[in-house]
Amino acid sequence: MNRVSSSLTIILRIALPTMWAASVVSLVVLLSWSVGGRANIFANPIVLIGLFLIIASGIAFIKLLLWKLYRVDIDDQYVYVSNYFRTFKYPFQDIESIKGISLLPERIFKIQLKSKGSFGSVIYFLASQKLWQDFVKEHPLQLQDIYTVGEKG
Repeated sequence: MNRVSSSLTIILRIALPTMWAASVVSLVVLLSWSVGGRANIFANPIVLIGLFLIIASGIAFIKLLLWKLYRVDIDDQYVYVSNYFRTFKYPFQDIESIKGISLLPERIFKIQLKSKGSFGSVIYFLASQKLWQDFVKEHPLQLQDIYTVGEKG
């Protein structure tokens, strides 16, 4: 089994959201504790709206961008997709296509499944350029009908 996704995936998917959540919770606790009953900072609607926008934009960024990235390992018969808590394997026959997204050429890939899988029908992963290129060179038969480069959008 060959890992083709970048090691940066665990940082983007697990570490960054955890650090962001800890920072925001710490900031809210610190603000409420330090100004407690003296200034009543949370009674000001502008502060509440600003805090809500910071929290909502952070959650949206994490959910819409970071949690869509999965760890991907590939061998001769299967593609293994993991969210670091659960791993599912898909045979190459269940994969419709693997496309490089032109936003960051040859870095972000989209795996389109023929039917909906455990993580949905579309799986995104951040590829390690060297590991991916090595796999493509060593296993051209597995990828010949499904791999294309440079999708728009």
